[in-house]
Amino acid sequence: MLDLQLIHKIQLGILANVAEINSRHHLEYFLTGGSAIGAVRHHGFIPWDDDIDIGLPRTDFEKFLQFAPAELSDRGYFVEENRLDPQYEYDFAKVMANGTEILEHGRELTKAKNGIFIDVFPFDRMPKKQLQQQRQQEKLTDLLAEIRKRFYPDLYQESISQSKYADYNLSELYDIRLSTMTQYNGHPDLSLINMSSPYQYGKELIKPDEIHHVKTMKFENLQVPVLADYDAYLTRLYGDYMKLPPLDKRIQRHVLKVKVDSYQTNTQVESGNDLEEAVS
Repeated sequence: MLDLQLIHKIQLGILANVAEINSRHHLEYFLTGGSAIGAVRHHGFIPWDDDIDIGLPRTDFEKFLQFAPAELSDRGYFVEENRLDPQYEYDFAKVMANGTEILEHGRELTKAKNGIFIDVFPFDRMPKKQLQQQRQQEKLTDLLAEIRKRFYPDLYQESISQSKYADYNLSELYDIRLSTMTQYNGHPDLSLINMSSPYQYGKELIKPDEIHHVKTMKFENLQVPVLADYDAYLTRLYGDYMKLPPLDKRIQRHVLKVKVDSYQTNTQVESGNDLEEAVS
């Protein structure tokens, strides 16, 4: 059985250090998805959850990728993102703890490094016109399929149609995907969405007047930003987010196996007071 308490402890250490870096570099970030529900409903983790999700507007996400890898490396963590590691195929980042290994659901065959993590999602502008939304969604779906085909060819043996992206190398595919995700970011009147979200395109949405307003809430022994109008964001995403799911749905969804070898607690901010100080 997984030691969820240990996983949570390590994830809180990651979050505290990420929060300190974001604060020092004036990067806007906030809890998203189930982690936002956790802050609102449980004042910490959803008891059966096994990850932490944060989001940043794209501009701050790109700045995070400039600062975080080197600064976190000195603290016992590493950042995975496809521009840092081509073996990492996703379009968002993960911050992981050195000295840990996991088997993650959906990434059982990955060749990238994999440790206890928190997810870091970019938020990009979504076009208003339905046809533009459809084209962007279809293009991202096609690109993801072609990228995953490069890593997991056995899963695509039955594919009949030839992808229009078949002649591009992996680096080019990553570049096309990034430009597709960011193509409307010059329009501040547009809503932002998490295009890396496990939910359908456009469902995890933040309206233009919501994005730059956050409030701090208790998350275990941390004080962490959430969207000030978290109710609107969470209601759009989940409906009645304060209602507990049925017992059979209260399950861990990400970590299948975990191994902790040389994880150094002295790279963490251990006490509650220090954790709060790190993100204030």
